[in-house]
Amino acid sequence: MSEEVWLTVTGEQTGPDGSRDISQTSCRALYDRAEGRHVITYSERDPESGAVTESVMDLSESSCSISRRGAVSTNMRFVPCKEQDCVYETPYGSIPLTTFTRKIAVRRMGENLHARIRYRMVLMGADPVECVVTVKAEPLK
Repeated sequence: MSEEVWLTVTGEQTGPDGSRDISQTSCRALYDRAEGRHVITYSERDPESGAVTESVMDLSESSCSISRRGAVSTNMRFVPCKEQDCVYETPYGSIPLTTFTRKIAVRRMGENLHARIRYRMVLMGADPVECVVTVKAEPLK
């Protein structure tokens, strides 16, 4: 059974020169869980264009997939100690990228879900970027 939650996704990227870029998205989402899997479905609206991107995260200790459809589209899969190829689709064209997942941690803390994915990303042969995505889902009160 789906539960409505407040979702916060924070992404941090550290470039080869040590520069850091942090982004954060917070929105209402639907959360389902069963047998060690946590599925979060949500929509994001671009504040400038109004374009909507539909997203689904499927998290577990052994893997994570993130599917996005809309203004930005991609299917990313994260499996610890494995390299994965994917394509990031934007209004300006396709960007091939490769990820290498270092670690996935998923924990329930009371009614809250916390997850963290650490990975290295390489866009079109550029220098690797170290990334961390933190996911927090809390029931709406």
